[in-house]
Amino acid sequence: MRISLPLVVAIGLALGASAVAHAEKVGVAAAVAPDARSRSGNAPLQVVRLGDNVVRDQRFQTDAKGVVQVLLVDGSSFTIGPRSSLVIDHFVYDPDKGTARLAGSMSRGVMRFIGGAASKSADGVTVKTPVGVAGIRGGILGLCVDDAPAGCAGSARGDFEFGIGATFAPNQGTPVALHQPGTSFASNGMGATLLPVMGMPVDPAAALPAAPAGSQLTGGLDAQPNHMAGFSGGPMAPELGVPGVDPLLALLVLPTAAPATSVGQSLIETGIEQRPPVDPVDPVDPVDPVDPVDPVDPVDPVDPVDPVDPVDPVDPVDPVDPVDPVDPVDPVDPVDPVDPVDPVDPVDPVDPVDPVDPVDPVDPVDPVDPVDPVDPVDPVDPVDPVDPAPTRTFSGSLQGFAGGLGGGSPLQPGSAEFQFDPDGGTVTARIAPRTWEGAAFTGSGDYLHDLSYGVTTGEGDAQVVGDSNALCDCDYLSWGQWSADVAANGTTYSAQNGYWIIGQLTPLAELPTDVIASYAGTAIGSVSDNGVVTTGVTGDFTATVDFGSGTGSLQIANFDGRSFGDNALNLDQLMSGMPDGAFSGSLGMDANSGFYGEYSAGFASDGTDPAAAMLGTFWGSDGSWSASGVFAGDKTGDAPPNGL
Repeated sequence: MRISLPLVVAIGLALGASAVAHAEKVGVAAAVAPDARSRSGNAPLQVVRLGDNVVRDQRFQTDAKGVVQVLLVDGSSFTIGPRSSLVIDHFVYDPDKGTARLAGSMSRGVMRFIGGAASKSADGVTVKTPVGVAGIRGGILGLCVDDAPAGCAGSARGDFEFGIGATFAPNQGTPVALHQPGTSFASNGMGATLLPVMGMPVDPAAALPAAPAGSQLTGGLDAQPNHMAGFSGGPMAPELGVPGVDPLLALLVLPTAAPATSVGQSLIETGIEQRPPVDPVDPVDPVDPVDPVDPVDPVDPVDPVDPVDPVDPVDPVDPVDPVDPVDPVDPVDPVDPVDPVDPVDPVDPVDPVDPVDPVDPVDPVDPVDPVDPVDPVDPVDPVDPVDPAPTRTFSGSLQGFAGGLGGGSPLQPGSAEFQFDPDGGTVTARIAPRTWEGAAFTGSGDYLHDLSYGVTTGEGDAQVVGDSNALCDCDYLSWGQWSADVAANGTTYSAQNGYWIIGQLTPLAELPTDVIASYAGTAIGSVSDNGVVTTGVTGDFTATVDFGSGTGSLQIANFDGRSFGDNALNLDQLMSGMPDGAFSGSLGMDANSGFYGEYSAGFASDGTDPAAAMLGTFWGSDGSWSASGVFAGDKTGDAPPNGL
């Protein structure tokens, strides 16, 4: 996209390029359409001019026709569309290390962010909205916030166009992550939904007026993934070598009729072409003032030569008498002042040698105490960014369970299996709901690391959501979301807003037989209430299992205000189509609730304990309300049967 600007804005840029803002400058207004305003702190709103410096805590506000593009010194850029309000809350950039952190707040409107150095690290770029916080990692994200004309009234929508990934953490519910360009998310603050196929991308500059005919100067930035909003390569150096011009403004494109070596030269040449030089010849007319030569007549005053008479004053020669003043020779008497030699006494000041005492100030050595500032070593904490590069610990097959909604109704428990190749960096997935009659969603994709992998095909999408510790203290498990439309058996099977969970399942025959174990964790899933679907709903999961008798209980509580479970858990109750090591059961509430549901579960090994964690999937419905999801819990304690 190319943004065209009126010539008067470009001239304003040249005249203001040498001004330096007293606040800490973090960027520049690189492109502006009319009706874009900004302010710093509590200062009044001012019209944004091309080339204006951008400082921290600066708010950009546009009306129905305003568009402004902000280029930051780390190479990041915001294109802020109509009806928008955005504040740059925090910006720190280290050009020597090529690192930066950027935080902004967007209360309404549309914008498109292209990452620079700040987005190269996890949590390097965050944008706070009324319904949650968006994060961008090394890429391009379009964001629409509470803007009815753009289709996001009362909510937020993000379109991930390019890069490593994007996240959105709603005010309530579980965060979502996007790793596949062309995918989107939507949220009203009560959870968030992944949209596998992006709709019309958010384009803040779509409302920008066309450039005036005959315009001789344009200012704009290419917004292509490989151009970093007009900036290619690493973060910008402090100076670009254009004398008298702000280094950021040197990035503007200034096509003119004649080539120019700098922004300043181009603007000067344009001014000369607009000044008709022939007209100034007219001022030659002032030669007429030669007429004043007439004043030569005043030569008549030569008559005053008569004053020669004053020669008479020669008489004043008499004043020679003043020679008498020779008497003042008397002042020789002042020789007496020789007496001041007495001041030799001041030799006494030798006493000041005493000031040697000031050697005492050596005491200031005490300031060595400031060594305490060594505490700032704490900033080593920034090493945390190493977390964004976890290793690939999964290998081979991990099995588990999956569920979801189909047309607003829950799917019965299904199986999930992921095959990991850590050396090749690939993963293959197969998810098969039991009601799909043998059909399954399958595909392969990239395995970047344990917190970033997934599969996207023409039939659907399955992506890891995040840290397994969000469900329980069990990093040997992994879980995520999925959706698909699979054509098979002469029909199309659908699943939306689904969840899956996998681990190293332990066959039932290899489970312990001499302990009673307790488990606690979290259940997460989707709810359809009278047709309104909410994702990221959570509840409490607990279970107790007597491995000696193969019996126990399982409970899910406070899940969207409901609690249900199975007090007759039986490890010998199997369900067809489920993996080895899985058992099933029925879920219920009280006898008059009209609620019915099912679950399928199993136990996962942590490499030492074959029953370190319990994991599974569930569904339930009471008519107008239905739900589907997964659960996991780590072992909180075990004891021999009967207390032995």
